[in-house]
Amino acid sequence: MRRRVMSIVATSAAATFALGLTAMSASAQQQEWIVDPGGDYTAESATTVLTNTANGVTLDCTDSDATGFLDGSASGSPAQLGTIDDISWGSCSGPLGLTFEVIPQNLPWSINGESYADGVTTGYIGGVVASLSGPGCEATVEGEAPGTYDNATDTLAPHPIEGSPHTLTVTSVDSLANCFGLISTGDVVTFEGAYVVTPGQDVTLQ
Repeated sequence: MRRRVMSIVATSAAATFALGLTAMSASAQQQEWIVDPGGDYTAESATTVLTNTANGVTLDCTDSDATGFLDGSASGSPAQLGTIDDISWGSCSGPLGLTFEVIPQNLPWSINGESYADGVTTGYIGGVVASLSGPGCEATVEGEAPGTYDNATDTLAPHPIEGSPHTLTVTSVDSLANCFGLISTGDVVTFEGAYVVTPGQDVTLQ
């Protein structure tokens, strides 16, 4: 009788283990990202805004262009879906109408997907480093910019997302060109734009 009970227990445990493996396999399959068609892309945003959340001061640029590469598939969450290999900003103005130059560093930056719903991928741009240079101002911003990609509009849109752990931070300010005290080391900044991607991409999580 004891052998019979032990056999039943062992069989039950094996079945439970098998079900667990099946569930894990299904979960893993659901974490497969597909980017179609993938490959080389260009992207353009008519405007971008960098905002210092400490005081609301903004740096507004009238245009921005980017190029990079998108992987055809990736797995996991987060998963790197592609890269920004080059990016530039034009006609950037800050406080008092002063003209600024934004210079990207540490390229390529990564494009990462974390979740997907109704044709919209939520994630972040990682590895961001950019220097800000203007009259009386030299500063560096580093970190990760949260954002979304919308299949319907082919738009990669960095923007603040409530609860996101990804942030951009001012990591240095020149002691002489100290930006009139409007930017300080440690300030958290947000980056907003709407980059239309060509060719348009269809991103899904299966």
